[in-house]
Order: sequence, then structure tokens, then C-alpha cells
Amino acid sequence: MTSTFVRGAAALLLAGAAVLVPTAAHAATDTVTRSGPAAVAQETLRFTGSAFENSPKEAKREAERQARHSALLNGFLDEQCVLLFAESYRLAPGYYGANAAISCTRGRP
Repeated sequence: MTSTFVRGAAALLLAGAAVLVPTAAHAATDTVTRSGPAAVAQETLRFTGSAFENSPKEAKREAERQARHSALLNGFLDEQCVLLFAESYRLAPGYYGANAAISCTRGRP
């Protein structure tokens, strides 16, 4: 019983720390692709989201929605982003947490 309580408390502590981490956890990386005489620079950013809901599916969906919302605020379209992962974990009976990450790429003029 004590180990379950300790694991639950540790999960809540880690989840609380995850909320404090900035949504755009990774810096931009620039790559250059060549097509003909002109070079096109691309910008890639990764965004994360976290959520706490009553079911694992709801928690994953909300975490991904938060990550996509952050990408939208940074000027990325939904079509420019792909889901890297979405994971959920049980915090207590009927209470779940989730994390999700997306990667977005766009060309820059």
C-alpha cells in the first residue's frame, strides 16, 4: 500500500513538473534542401502538450490538442505537423495523465 502511495505521489510530482516546462521544448533546427538553382530553408519545431482527464483516450486527445494549439500559435498549419507520440498513465482510479509531442516543418522564403 505504501509503495502504491509513493508511486502515485511521484507521478503527481512529475506531472506537476511537466506542466511547468515550456510547451515548445525543443529549439528550431534549420536544414537546407536543394531543388534546382534556388535553396529552400526549412524550419522544424517540436511542441509538447500534457493533460489530466477521466479516461486515457480523453487525456491523450487533450494533450495532442494542446500541442497542436501551441503549433498554431507559432504559425504552423495542422497539415505541417505530425504526431510523434502520445502516452497516457494512470494517476488514480478514474484519473489519467497524458503527454503528447508533435513535430512541425515549414519552408521559409
